[in-house]
Amino acid sequence: MRWINGMAIASLMLLLAASAVSAAEEEPAPGWQFDFVPYAWIPGAFGTVEVRGRTAHVHTTLGDVFTLLWHGDAFTFGGYLAARYDRWSFFTDAYGGFLDQSVTETVPTPRFPNVHVRIGATLKLNPVIADFAFGYELGRWALPERQRPISLGVYLGTRYVHLGQEIDASVNINKFGRSGNAFSVVNSADPMIGIRWEVPVLDSLSLDFRGDIGGLPTNNKLTWGIVADARYWLGWEPFGARTWLEAGYRVVAYERDFGNGNDLNLQLRGPLVALGFQF
Repeated sequence: MRWINGMAIASLMLLLAASAVSAAEEEPAPGWQFDFVPYAWIPGAFGTVEVRGRTAHVHTTLGDVFTLLWHGDAFTFGGYLAARYDRWSFFTDAYGGFLDQSVTETVPTPRFPNVHVRIGATLKLNPVIADFAFGYELGRWALPERQRPISLGVYLGTRYVHLGQEIDASVNINKFGRSGNAFSVVNSADPMIGIRWEVPVLDSLSLDFRGDIGGLPTNNKLTWGIVADARYWLGWEPFGARTWLEAGYRVVAYERDFGNGNDLNLQLRGPLVALGFQF
């Protein structure tokens, strides 16, 4: 918890310093602005899932995910929606998908060469992650010969996580077998605090970052997330909306001990691509 407290203190100091600097800046003209960003996030899954005392180790790489997508054993889609007025904003970022990963292993028995032991397990994950947050822009700093300024802001909100997790396990010795099943559902909403910024490299290219940390001190509960991407602004303006292409990387981590043999330590991380519209 020390590094969490340290991050909170650092964020507070940054808030005070940025507020003092931005006080001398010219206030942005008030007005509503909306962002709509459908995206595809293709995360690998890493960590451990324990359901009723049965533990499954998750190590699904990006290559594995593409294979699962090709065979119809995985699906992923997300969307980001934001509304801003003056320095205040609200956004929601929702993602959903499913992942079925099967592992089969043959255990050698040197003393009994005629005995064949096969162990199989299927881990089924159905993650839904939704962020809801209010934000405040601390300041804007104009750059020479750039249409867009550097911007820095903070946000406070909630991360909702739904995770259906199921483990099917079987052990077969020659023609005799035994199987078992364990199922658990995680539903939680955790407070989070975050920071975000945008840096224009060119008029048509900008770098964006959003990072947060949250959770509760009870139940060994922690969640954190990072989104870093590059935006290429297009000249295409359908219905008067500014558009951009976005490519980046996202990480969402969730840790919690539920007790009774149920434990979750999971990271979803991987690239994302998006098409954004700004009204």
